Amino acid sequence: MVQYILQILILQISFLAIYDFLLKKDTFFNWNRIYLILTPIASLILPFIKIDFFKTETSQVYVSKLERIITVSSENITAITINNTSSNTINWWLIAYFTGVLTNIIILALKLYKLNILKSIATKTKSKNNIVILPNSSQAFSFWNTIYIGDALNTKEKEQILIHETVHLSQKHSLDQIWFELLKIVLWWNPIIYIYQSRVTILHEYIADAIVVKTINKKTYIQQLLNTTFQTQEIPFINQFYNQSLIKKRILMLLKTKSKTTSKFKYLILAPVLIGILIYTSCSDNENQIKNSTTIENSKNLNSSKPLISQEPKCPNQNSLYEKKLDNYLSIRNGKNHEAIINIISVETSKKIRTIYFSKNQTYFSRNIPEGKYKLHITYGEDYAEKMVDGKCLAYFKNEKEKVTNENLFDFNGVKTDTGYHTPSYSISLDKNFIDPNRKETLTTRRTNEPECPNQNAEYNNELDNYLKITSSKNSESIIHVTSIKSSKSIRTIHLGKNQIYLIKNIPEGKYQLHITYGKNYSEKTINGECIAYFKIENKKTINKNILDFNTLKTDRGLNVPSYNLDLSIDDNK
Repeated sequence: MVQYILQILILQISFLAIYDFLLKKDTFFNWNRIYLILTPIASLILPFIKIDFFKTETSQVYVSKLERIITVSSENITAITINNTSSNTINWWLIAYFTGVLTNIIILALKLYKLNILKSIATKTKSKNNIVILPNSSQAFSFWNTIYIGDALNTKEKEQILIHETVHLSQKHSLDQIWFELLKIVLWWNPIIYIYQSRVTILHEYIADAIVVKTINKKTYIQQLLNTTFQTQEIPFINQFYNQSLIKKRILMLLKTKSKTTSKFKYLILAPVLIGILIYTSCSDNENQIKNSTTIENSKNLNSSKPLISQEPKCPNQNSLYEKKLDNYLSIRNGKNHEAIINIISVETSKKIRTIYFSKNQTYFSRNIPEGKYKLHITYGEDYAEKMVDGKCLAYFKNEKEKVTNENLFDFNGVKTDTGYHTPSYSISLDKNFIDPNRKETLTTRRTNEPECPNQNAEYNNELDNYLKITSSKNSESIIHVTSIKSSKSIRTIHLGKNQIYLIKNIPEGKYQLHITYGKNYSEKTINGECIAYFKIENKKTINKNILDFNTLKTDRGLNVPSYNLDLSIDDNK
């Protein structure tokens, strides 16, 4: 939407610049009128026109600039996490837009009401055109099929004004003004529309003046414009004869020599401009298809000359499913050893809804996943390629290493609660799914910040994909004991360095508080047969005031698993 709005503004500014610099001073008033009416419409339509001739289809592109760069530490993200995000948040941008629309509708209604009041108190005359005589006034203007003229004007002035205003009626100038009033309602935020309307208003006067001076003496007409005492109505969409700000421009245009016919060739400049616009909109659309807006590439890839492949390649994703109304995601981090292809498979239908390609050590967010339960089918290898099998485009590796099915079940069904509609999102690291068989893992290598000795009796529930995300102090190291409120026992001990982020995962159901020690020179000792973590230089101890409730919420759609974020630097500064 933002890109579309920018395209509208760029096109309208371009069209208006062409008019102001090339066309405005010419006397081809009717041509210019058509130009000013059509170009705002064209600016709304052109961004949607895509011509395949201008597109270059390719499955691989060189990307010179990455939208976002994230360096993800494998020390901190090693398993599944879940975030519950509410989809019932208020769209303030939409509210602001419709507030502006409603305000402009009210303003237009008040203008029409003011005009109606003026008409009701005036005297009407019978003639070919509807003429309304305004008492004690020297005003003169027209709107729709009615001419409004003050009774203070003399007979000669009235005759000339009636000729002028009759041109406005016959040329249907009010339709142009109403059109721009409607555009101002829909595009009230766009200042260019207001400039367009001002250009059309003066153009209407040029058209009427040009026709009037064919029937009366030009010098007499100009003299009348100069000598009349100005009195106007503050209604911008009416055609006013005595508009003081326009009088000088009207006189200068009346004195101007008629433009040569060859000057009409200026309008041909629109042809290359339109071609350039179509090339831009077609190519930008193609680029957006190849380069997904949520691509996140590790900074190590910046110096690589290898072509980058879109994380959701176009060919194998021709029948992919998306639900734009759901603001959820599946965040996946690939390891350092191999590239990966992930197929998101529906448990219910056994059909693939999405194919994702990963280079080494890369993180990507796959968004707008439809409600349902899914599993991941993962292929590791090198040299990404695509092939057609039974009419379907499949992604594969020419040098395939291994195929696995991730054991986790990803439930993307939303949950209705008293606070709104919650949509689950997940984060997963692929490291644990592809491990060197010769490598022996211990607790400390899997959970680097949960030392083995003080965690001999630690409690885990691997069926719960929850987490406690902790941001440590910037000033000192910390030892954190996750302590059960019910039993007063520590179920987990975590050691964090300065300014570190860590995810404590698979926490059993229950309510917990954090007992925190700040200091330096981490060490361990055994007291009464129990391994204790401590600092040789201790700064202070504190108990975090937050009660962390990790009890799951059972709903008709399944379990809602809570997770938390905690910043210890706040406590440390107290």
